[in-house]
Amino acid sequence: MSAAPPMSQAGPAAASEARAGRRRPPRRPGRMRRAGALLAGLSLAAAAVALQSTALSVEERSAALTWTGGLGEEVVASRFSARVKGVYGARSVQTTDAADKVEKATTSGIFVVVTLEATAHREPQQFAAPVLLTDDGRRYRATDKVDSSLTIVNPYIQPGWWTAGVAVFEVPVNALTGSRIVLPLKTGLLFGETYLPEVEVDLGLDEAGTQRLIADAKDVYPLTSKQ
Repeated sequence: MSAAPPMSQAGPAAASEARAGRRRPPRRPGRMRRAGALLAGLSLAAAAVALQSTALSVEERSAALTWTGGLGEEVVASRFSARVKGVYGARSVQTTDAADKVEKATTSGIFVVVTLEATAHREPQQFAAPVLLTDDGRRYRATDKVDSSLTIVNPYIQPGWWTAGVAVFEVPVNALTGSRIVLPLKTGLLFGETYLPEVEVDLGLDEAGTQRLIADAKDVYPLTSKQ
């Protein structure tokens, strides 16, 4: 009889390995798999931002970051700086546009003409309609009786130099004391952009200042496109 083959001397662990097959080390993810994981992560981050945005209230989405100051002060916001140079009262405003067309606006209250200047920090900026904020919280937008092309909302505020302009409001006389001007930026190109900067400047109209403005109010305040 032929001799039986010798029995294996391997132990139980070796036999188990032989039955199960040799394990390969884990494969490193390829470039496509890593790219897919990165895109998935970015998608989750974008979704989180979208959910956070939809959770904001209307007031929160339209909220602004406000920098405050006083008459004659340079108020430095994140994207621009502004300075109110003067405040004048008028019973009427006469405008002359680039085509020399003359128009006259009158009011039963008083026109408040605010002269100001602004400069941008890095990129050109443009103002939305300024607001006169009264001491009791009422808000008066710049009057539509004066063509906006003659006011501070028309030019782009450029970095590197100061752009001068005016804002004109039509308000009741009793709204003057304690009033401030608010200069907001136009909404940017980013849809749903929140927390745009704005500047709020106290016009210095205490009781005595209000009486002076009324007493010194011009019968006609001239405003031209060349100012």
